Amino acid sequence: MSQHVRCVAPALFAAMWVSAAGAARADVTASGDVWPASPADPWDLVPSALLVGGTTQGVPGSGSLLVSNRGTVHSAAAILGGPWDEGDGTVEVTGYGSTWINEGLLELGGHESSTGTLIVRRGAQVVTGDLVVSGPYPHTHGTVLVEGYDATLTSRSMTHIGHMWGGRLDLRRGATFFSHDVLFGYTGYRTPLGPIHASITGSGTSWVNTGIFNVGGGGRAAQISIYRGELSTVNAAVVGNNYENSVVTVSGWGGTWTNPGLLEVGGEAGFGGVVLGAHGALVTGLTVLRSRAGAGYILLDDVDSSWTNDGDVVVLASLSSPVYPALHIDGGGSVSIGGALQVAPLPGDPGGSSWAIYLKNGDLTAGSIELRDSTDFSFVEGRLETGFFGGALSNTIFGALVVGEVHASTVIAGSYGQGRLASMSLTVAGPSAAPLLYVDGDVSLDGALEVRAEDASFRFQAGDTVTLLGWSGALAGSFSEVNIALPLAPGLVWDTSALYSTGEIVAVPD
Repeated sequence: MSQHVRCVAPALFAAMWVSAAGAARADVTASGDVWPASPADPWDLVPSALLVGGTTQGVPGSGSLLVSNRGTVHSAAAILGGPWDEGDGTVEVTGYGSTWINEGLLELGGHESSTGTLIVRRGAQVVTGDLVVSGPYPHTHGTVLVEGYDATLTSRSMTHIGHMWGGRLDLRRGATFFSHDVLFGYTGYRTPLGPIHASITGSGTSWVNTGIFNVGGGGRAAQISIYRGELSTVNAAVVGNNYENSVVTVSGWGGTWTNPGLLEVGGEAGFGGVVLGAHGALVTGLTVLRSRAGAGYILLDDVDSSWTNDGDVVVLASLSSPVYPALHIDGGGSVSIGGALQVAPLPGDPGGSSWAIYLKNGDLTAGSIELRDSTDFSFVEGRLETGFFGGALSNTIFGALVVGEVHASTVIAGSYGQGRLASMSLTVAGPSAAPLLYVDGDVSLDGALEVRAEDASFRFQAGDTVTLLGWSGALAGSFSEVNIALPLAPGLVWDTSALYSTGEIVAVPD
């Protein structure tokens, strides 16, 4: 892409001009190695390009440009840190009304061992065609800082952050970055040569992307940290490499990543993860998790962390020696899946699985859960609710199986076992002949049964029957504690004598 810039105005790049210090106006101030440094007012360089630092072949140099007090700069293209020699180039645009419009490519780090820095502050606006933060040269580094309410950076076409070396993007204190297509740390270089980071920090701070959004992949890993800020994408992928994880972390009150299309996490051979910390939220439409040995994962590990997925979630896993379960819910996190949660082997690698889904101290609600075998799902603690569970379900530690709150009933296509410290909670809407929980297999019972009413004002009458349980195999054991909190008409009690034979309770005279 830097070649494209060099073709915009080759005569400009061939010229050699080094400025000690100069100023076109008080609102646009050039210092050091800037080319051109004193254009006609205002700073309208089109069809020329702007070069800051490293503008002269064989002469390393540094330079800066300050746009303030409603100053304006208009350029055809720009390189900060290059293109002809080692350079350090900085452009700062600050204050309401201060503007830089760059029609073509803006490259930060356009030569080997060069650095480029773009700073947008306090209501200023910068608009560019393409944006490259760290070009494809050894030891280059690009940095972008957008800070303060109403400060905006817009990249109208392609944004490439991190190439051969490193790159950094920081959005703070109510700033906004608008982008179209983003390759974040996506490159063909396999060796990790430098950090690639982005942060979205503070209430009202946002990054809005309208095209593709790839984090990592192609041999590089990258990290995005969202703390109380917002990331909005359409379709996104988080994929690292064999050296490092690519990770997106979301935390803090209001910290949110919204992706209404397809989210892909992990790759055929790559690492990739999404970590939801305290109060962090992820909102998605469809999700595919590819996890080889636990390398692709979504982790909820703190209080009030949440993931809401409107459609299906597909987990393609080979987890014989997992680093993380593909979906790990802990610390009070909550996952709500409107469609199916499906576990299947990675294509071409049907190896054994172990805890593809791990539920501990959190909530999991799904329209259906479809497994390969019982080793796909570990139910340690927390709440589980689903309309259909395809496989044997072991609730033998501290888990709570919930039926009737979101889904009117639940079918388990396999055996069900409940331990003495586990529980089952059934919410009843009214008299019913069909069981709220049906197990197509054997049932082993212990622990607690809680039965509560959907509508506390409804009174069951004499002869009303509620079928709580149904099963096709053998039933062993019984609940150690049964609490039925269904309101009755005066003079009635619940008869539970048939609970372990037909699964029914009946309202009868006291």
